[in-house]
Amino acid sequence: MFFVLLKNNHFKINIFLLFFLLTNCQAWGYGNINKSYPNPNLKANEVVMIQLKAMKQNDQTNKGIEITFRFASPKNKIQTGPLSRFIMLVKNPAYSPLLNHLGSTFLDLRINGNQAIQEVIITTVKGSVKGFRFFLSLQEDDEYKGCWMTDAVMPFKIMDA
Repeated sequence: MFFVLLKNNHFKINIFLLFFLLTNCQAWGYGNINKSYPNPNLKANEVVMIQLKAMKQNDQTNKGIEITFRFASPKNKIQTGPLSRFIMLVKNPAYSPLLNHLGSTFLDLRINGNQAIQEVIITTVKGSVKGFRFFLSLQEDDEYKGCWMTDAVMPFKIMDA
């Protein structure tokens, strides 16, 4: 009987350790966003997670916006770049709720071939909720081959229940 209890407790400890390690590995993966750059190992929703975390942590130097800009696709950068212009765009009233937001809720990721759409509901600094739709594409050329990158972000209205 003692052996069975010991074995069950050992199992519980192993499950706890596994959960702890997996949870922290995920946190470590996105912990230092300063070192985050597009790479083929990131999934579409992970790219959005990094961008949102960067905007949530944006500071006076606009480091969060700069990190977000790293994940803008080359096509997107043609429309929104250079970085100085992108900073002004993000600080526009349509997108500024993303800056220093309090939290985010991810809706289902939709992938169709090399295109993805990730909808996110954020809680703004003022406590209101706003919806943002991230359009991503899997890059096929140049240095970003195989990387998910953001082509556009569009605000959307959240319907009342």
